[in-house]
Amino acid sequence: MDSQSLILVVDDQPRSQVALASLLEPEGYRVAYAATGWEALSQMRLLAPDLVLLDVMMPDMDGFEVCRRLRADPALALIPVVMITALDDHASLLQGIKAGADDFMSKPFNREELRARVRTITRLNRFRVLLDEHRLAANEHAQFLWAIERSADGYILLDHEDHPLDGNVKGWHFLGLTRQTGQRSEQSFRDLVARLYRLAPEDAWTSWPDLSDTARYLVRPEGEDSALWLQVELLDLPDGAAGRRLVHLQDVTARVSAQRDGWAFHSFVSHKLRTPLTSLIIGMGLLRQQSYKLPPDLAMLTETAYSGAQRLRSVVDDIFRYIEAPTMLMPGDGVLLTSLPDLITQIGNDLGVTAIQIVASFSLDTHRLTVNTRTLEMLLTEILENSRKFHPHQEPTVVVELLRQDTRVIISMTDNGITLTPTQIQRIWEPYHQIDESFTGQVPGVGLGLATVAQICWATGGTCRVTNRHDGPGITVELELPLVDVNR
Repeated sequence: MDSQSLILVVDDQPRSQVALASLLEPEGYRVAYAATGWEALSQMRLLAPDLVLLDVMMPDMDGFEVCRRLRADPALALIPVVMITALDDHASLLQGIKAGADDFMSKPFNREELRARVRTITRLNRFRVLLDEHRLAANEHAQFLWAIERSADGYILLDHEDHPLDGNVKGWHFLGLTRQTGQRSEQSFRDLVARLYRLAPEDAWTSWPDLSDTARYLVRPEGEDSALWLQVELLDLPDGAAGRRLVHLQDVTARVSAQRDGWAFHSFVSHKLRTPLTSLIIGMGLLRQQSYKLPPDLAMLTETAYSGAQRLRSVVDDIFRYIEAPTMLMPGDGVLLTSLPDLITQIGNDLGVTAIQIVASFSLDTHRLTVNTRTLEMLLTEILENSRKFHPHQEPTVVVELLRQDTRVIISMTDNGITLTPTQIQRIWEPYHQIDESFTGQVPGVGLGLATVAQICWATGGTCRVTNRHDGPGITVELELPLVDVNR
């Protein structure tokens, strides 16, 4: 008996259905019914029964045809079928075998014999299903191992004492060892990599083998064979696994090299652009100071040229700040929340935004931001500068609220400047989108400042939002940034 088995009774006579149900349900089986061949095939697709008790003599489609159609359908072909028939001639038996029946019962059937056959077939079917599932899982596991073995990334399994237990070929190659399947390494993982690579950043490796919020790298500098950068990710394994943790080693040399080359190129171009621009602005500034000696039309032309040069420098600065945003994501000591009010006030004073009110809804002395000081200064400067730039008189009042949400801090900055349209709010984080819809160029910049803010926030695992004030003109900008405990 298997109380979990579902049996489909296919018979056009209600009396026969009731008779079979009275035998099966007391044994704990679940029973479903079909009165025609078409209904039987439909029920099989819907229910996937563990056994079908199929009457041979039915109108429209007899049991033989139902069985043939069932065996021809890949989704149904493995369902066991017991044919129940009043035919006892050899030809009918042979026809049933050819149709694909697993067993036969003759009417009138013996009650105990029927129960015994049903019990045996349902148990065998359960074992077959479990075996198929096991084979499928084993096949999928084998395919996974095949893919891991051919992966360009390295995988090393560590025990509870940080000693490598197993791994793929690439993982052992990165450790400078041949594969040691089933053999525990004599050295810890950290000792193995320390003799081959520089551990960067050093602070992140002092806590190994504990997890770290800071990315870890293994670096083989140029001149030692060839440069190699490996990004190291440490993954916890579920309880009961053979090892304690899995190390994922990813070769990021090409990415690091491309970043370095890109930064070198940006630095070169920035120098080539900013140097003549500085000379131009200084020269035009000196000429502007003497403009009172010039004819009025020439003095106006000098003022226009000087203003244009200033706007050009602002555009160049915005472009390179956006391009250089990835450098602001480099790991650092982070910023203590206790220093945040003074930093906001200082930046506001430098920008001429002096009407700033700072409110904190929680104690600031227990946490720090994960972003470094340079990054935070850039984010705050951009928001406060926009508050002044888009205020009708360039004299905004800004309310800064510091809110705590789990492991994040929300820096909410509300001004009393302009109100944005829904379209402007929707597109405000897009590169090169300016609030000045006519794009006249009268508003300084090229629309990269807030795009840079968004790029940095998202890359650090934070978010950013803009909404209009509800109690008057102005907007609220929220920067949501990750926190860590100051004692970590």
